[in-house]
Amino acid sequence: MSARAGAQREPSQGLGGLGRILGLQGPLVGLAALSATLAAALGLVPYFVVARMATAIYAEPPRLDEVRSLALVAVGALVVRYVLVAAANALAHVAAFRILHELRLRLARKLGAVPLSFFSRRTTGELKKTLMDDVNQIEAFVAHHFPDGVAAVVVPISTALALVWVDWRMAIASVAVAPLAVGAMAIAMRDVAETHARWNAIQERTNSSLLEYFRGINVIKTFGLSAGRFGDLARSIEEGLAWMEGFMRTNGRGYGLFGALIGSSLVVLVPAGGWLYLRGTLSLESLVLFLVLGPQLLTSMLRLMFAWGNIERIRLGNARIRDILASPDLDAAASAARPAHHGIAFRGVHFRYDDGDAGKDVLRDVTFDVPPGKVTALVGPSGAGKTTLVRLVPRLWEATGGSVQVGGVDVRELPLDDLLSRVAMVFQDVFLFHGTVRENLRLGRADATDAQIEAACRAARAHDFIRALPQGYDTLLGERGARLSGGEKQRLSIARALLKDAPVLLLDEATAFADPENEARIQEALSALCAGRTVMVVAHRLSTISTADHIVVLEAGSVQGQGTHEELLARCPLYQRLWESHADALDWSIGEPGSSAVHRTEVA
Repeated sequence: MSARAGAQREPSQGLGGLGRILGLQGPLVGLAALSATLAAALGLVPYFVVARMATAIYAEPPRLDEVRSLALVAVGALVVRYVLVAAANALAHVAAFRILHELRLRLARKLGAVPLSFFSRRTTGELKKTLMDDVNQIEAFVAHHFPDGVAAVVVPISTALALVWVDWRMAIASVAVAPLAVGAMAIAMRDVAETHARWNAIQERTNSSLLEYFRGINVIKTFGLSAGRFGDLARSIEEGLAWMEGFMRTNGRGYGLFGALIGSSLVVLVPAGGWLYLRGTLSLESLVLFLVLGPQLLTSMLRLMFAWGNIERIRLGNARIRDILASPDLDAAASAARPAHHGIAFRGVHFRYDDGDAGKDVLRDVTFDVPPGKVTALVGPSGAGKTTLVRLVPRLWEATGGSVQVGGVDVRELPLDDLLSRVAMVFQDVFLFHGTVRENLRLGRADATDAQIEAACRAARAHDFIRALPQGYDTLLGERGARLSGGEKQRLSIARALLKDAPVLLLDEATAFADPENEARIQEALSALCAGRTVMVVAHRLSTISTADHIVVLEAGSVQGQGTHEELLARCPLYQRLWESHADALDWSIGEPGSSAVHRTEVA
């Protein structure tokens, strides 16, 4: 069975809707709802007791023993009620957190299985909202709204039937304003689905803008910008304010009217009950019972409205969770073939970033070989497709045509774990997690010993600066490695690749942002890393790859030439221009009379 088919069946396995989410912990949720219902029912016992006590107190003579017995009944009911409330809360929260745990694990596994194209179609804010806010909303639904909602339906219905049995006339008076309250609720809840959908879209844009604002805070402060002048963030905040004001204008009156009506049942009960009591057709006990219990019938509607108002928002969030879980994985390998060697081959490769954007291939009919145990460099102007080619090898992206092979086997036919175990990557944008140096290095090899870690760091020319950190290898690096310079991060990345000890090495402009001193150390570390491996490197400075075993020249997603440095200088016009621009750049300096770099070809 393919992973794609498994992804499509995911919703039917328990996440197709809110009912299926409850089914993930059905017994616990059912016990919580039952406990909440019994607790709500016991909460009504004191009202019946008060009505009975009124009769006993005003009897001639007063039946004080009965009053004391009734008081004990009320106290006992309340004690049991509080025990059941605690049990309902505990059961509901245990069920909710188990569901959250399972959902987050499923989402984490799914995000690790989808291709990078999945993330290119979604903003960070959208994913953050789904993984955090939408999942947390399910906790509120399971732990609070569902048990309370069940109790708010079952108890009022059973109570209303009991009151009808006591006196049908007063029972009707108790709910006389209910139709008006239902009308007010309909006004308050109109267009709720569309309203919540707009609010969710605003929240996603606000999340994305906030994340971008925080990440770019250095640039923002450099140019003296404030949050109000940061366009996307300011617009999303203003949209949120406008939504809130519009919501209150269109729905607020309904909420206010509803609240007033559910608290006005005594306006009908007092005159009706007084009239029937004076006529002698209603007992004092029944009158007191309806005066104290009647208003509770409508008050329960408030809990129902609160729960219903949240269900639509939760349902939309659950739909976004299901959308992620139903996303297709990278197709699972259908072959048990083993690579014959560690060489890489591209055969008629095409690629576009959006499958629906026909005619805009980033790569077109790319064919060349990366010989095993040799260094192959990719050069060309910016946008030529060099980085894209590198990322096709470990299936970070999927070719839309042709094939990428490792050892003669299409990478799509290799189990993903097997493929990734053969490949180490060092990119120009190094990502370090908020952990210690040692923890970040062990991402390359989880079982690496301290001695192996230190040896890799020495080879990567990183050991000395790590020892200079406050706690050495146990120093917390901060978010995204904030404590380190760009060159130091790069050397840690190289050490991580050395620890992995994979036979295929992919380098994407690993020295692009290094200063001269760091570049020399990084070059030394890369020399140690490349020894004996199949290397595919994206060149930033042509002088660093002039001795490469094989050079592939790219432009606009197509191969323009390949060979050694000397061969390309002799027969490839594009490579000749790139080399001349590189040589001119070496002589360029700020303030040099007549110097201008505007006309030169950009090399990246």
